[in-house]
Amino acid sequence: MAKPALRRFLPALVALGALASCGGGEIVAVLGFVGSAGGDWKQDDLPADGLQQRSTCGAGGTDDCFINIQPVGGQNLFVSDFDVSFTSNLPSCPASGTGRASGKRMTLTNCFTGQYVNVNQAVSDNGSIRMFFNFTPSLTQGIWVEIQEGKRRFVFPNSPINNAASGCELTSPASTPVDIVISPAAITNPAGPFETTIASFTVQGGGAAWQGSFVGVSGMRLTRGSEKLELERRQGSASCN
Repeated sequence: MAKPALRRFLPALVALGALASCGGGEIVAVLGFVGSAGGDWKQDDLPADGLQQRSTCGAGGTDDCFINIQPVGGQNLFVSDFDVSFTSNLPSCPASGTGRASGKRMTLTNCFTGQYVNVNQAVSDNGSIRMFFNFTPSLTQGIWVEIQEGKRRFVFPNSPINNAASGCELTSPASTPVDIVISPAAITNPAGPFETTIASFTVQGGGAAWQGSFVGVSGMRLTRGSEKLELERRQGSASCN
């Protein structure tokens, strides 16, 4: 019998890609979701009835059900297509196998074919399998670049403490302080939330805070009223001065 979700997730790998599309003769930057995730996923047993954890797997059907997915070659936040390996005790999956991540798409051979809904959820193509995991993206690696015009750049050199992080916008002659507060997913709570979001993104002297969500682990989509700010993580490093 399914029971309320109890889900755990080890550090994930999700990278971001930026796409360009043409419309009306103008090139428009588009924030893309590209990547896969590694760690222990928990499967929703009855997607139509809300979040219910499948919890009778393994020998004797007494173990919590899981799929552990790992990127082949280790974590890399700046790649878009790569192989994955997995182990599982789900009745519908082999005990181990391989797969592929490409954009939002994830395929685990003879186990799962579907795509990400957000950084904390993936759904099979036929809608019969839904998987969740607790995960909050790290902000520390790379430089976060605004993709609309490519002029604004942000860094967050220190790991968040109590879901709050400080960083800066790289400006001249001195950087401008930035504070970000994360609202993490709470998959262990049957009421959620089931997605990690950005509660506030505040640039000192830059007006009201922005709010938004992650696009993969290497993108942020932020809004403030009718304004939009989209950031993607790119390779590089910088310090706040």
